[in-house]
Amino acid sequence: MAGSRRLGMPAGLQMAPGHRATTPGLLAGLVALACVVTVALVYATLEVPRWLVRVARDWVDIPDYHPAIEPEAIVAFLDSSLIRPIGYACLAVVLALVVAGLLTRRSRLASAGAVLLFLPTVGACAGYMFFLAGLGVLRALWLPAWSGWMALGDIAYLPYIAIVWPFSLTGVDARGGVALGSIALGLFILVSSTTAWFLARFEGRPVADVWLYRVSRHPQYLGWLVWSWGFMLLSAQQPIPMAGENPGAALPWLVGSLAIVAVAWAEEARMLREHGPEYAAYRERTAFLVPLPQWLRRAAGAPVRFVLRKDAPETGRDALIAFLATLGLAVLASLPFLLADWPPGGWWAWPQWGLTPL
Repeated sequence: MAGSRRLGMPAGLQMAPGHRATTPGLLAGLVALACVVTVALVYATLEVPRWLVRVARDWVDIPDYHPAIEPEAIVAFLDSSLIRPIGYACLAVVLALVVAGLLTRRSRLASAGAVLLFLPTVGACAGYMFFLAGLGVLRALWLPAWSGWMALGDIAYLPYIAIVWPFSLTGVDARGGVALGSIALGLFILVSSTTAWFLARFEGRPVADVWLYRVSRHPQYLGWLVWSWGFMLLSAQQPIPMAGENPGAALPWLVGSLAIVAVAWAEEARMLREHGPEYAAYRERTAFLVPLPQWLRRAAGAPVRFVLRKDAPETGRDALIAFLATLGLAVLASLPFLLADWPPGGWWAWPQWGLTPL
């Protein structure tokens, strides 16, 4: 993104007057500050789930059921407790946050909803030994789509397939490396883009177009997407002992990520209204998230142009419509994974390495 709304940063522009030179010492200080901000953001993302678990334990007594050994007990527990209605209600509220944030032009509200949609991934990454135990209780948010329906987000694994499969042909297991590498790359992008924003603000630039902002209008959102994608891969790679199945967390990640993209669309519409030609020129010369060839950029934007009959969303309502259309297309693209029940046994064992659950 051109500026993080979660951090209270304007989307791409800041209007501090004047222009000040940057010294090596100042640059080092800005990098340190960016590291602190990034660490705080990541820590909050991982610590909030733990806090929610502690609160949930005060309200609901959650037994430790193994999903492979006691599936009937899990169903009976969900039917006889408040977990299922709580999960449905929480999902509805979180989605309502995203919708309300887009329609009312309050991007922070929509961003909060997008981050909350990501929380079940933390619960999934904590392990699958017991359903809803510990951080696993966060999966209650996605009970409406539990198990097989999670495959409706499996289109998110396409880059993972493209990277891991060639290595598997040579007998190299690159699964963990891809996940951890994505997390590290995402953190690097977050730190670099936050430093660039601080630098542009200090120098009084009317447009934040230094460093990563020269190639991406939303580098902080890009960093979040790359980091969370790696986290999603880690959650999918957790095996369940005794022949259990891990449905992964692709659907929560997909919905949350597209919500982040919708927030970026809404922010750009606001920036165009407020800054007109200046921001329009910046948008024309800089990629939305990552630099792409012109033909690929046109192809990626085709669904939005088809639905809105314009090149990009111009209002919060446009951003919401584009979000729903893109999500629907992604779900349709994921249907083959669900219908073919592929990969067999889930993503934790793909490609097969001759490994079996303990």
